[in-house]
Amino acid sequence: MRRTGAEARQRILEAAMEEFTRHGADGARIDRIARNAGASKERLYAYFGDKQSLFDEVVRSAVERSSMAVDLEADDLVAYALRLARHFFRHPDDLRMLAWMRLEEQCEQVLAIDSLVSHHERKLAAVRRAQDAGTVDTVWDPAELLQVVLATATYWARASGTGGLSEERCLAVVEEAVRRLIAPR
Repeated sequence: MRRTGAEARQRILEAAMEEFTRHGADGARIDRIARNAGASKERLYAYFGDKQSLFDEVVRSAVERSSMAVDLEADDLVAYALRLARHFFRHPDDLRMLAWMRLEEQCEQVLAIDSLVSHHERKLAAVRRAQDAGTVDTVWDPAELLQVVLATATYWARASGTGGLSEERCLAVVEEAVRRLIAPR
């Protein structure tokens, strides 16, 4: 049974996600991606152009998936941080791709995607509303605060250096850390 172009493209993206999460852009091999996707290298290049473009697409996909999956609702940064950490516990490949994005210095490119820009603006507006309501310390620049919350949630979701703590304990630490971080002075 022949696959459609969309199915072949999706299989390539899935194989690339697996390859890039393990090896990053530099260590990934197009031969392995094509083989694991059941596609030819020529088909892969026809869809994506080159390895860097394929990496960029996988990163964009991971960022969009995690960004769109976790919204900042009711101006509640604590709940947002918990949902974010839970998302990364359940989707560790998204977290790994975010790490590779930073290592490969792809942040600016990816964050310029229109859908992500508007989503990020909504989150900034939610932080400002929470600051105006007095539930978040106004000493924080909203963009900087969102980055600190993201860093807190991703660190504990990865459980790096946490001595094998349970997901439940890591989430409790995220909750307490963000609660103290945003508390008005």
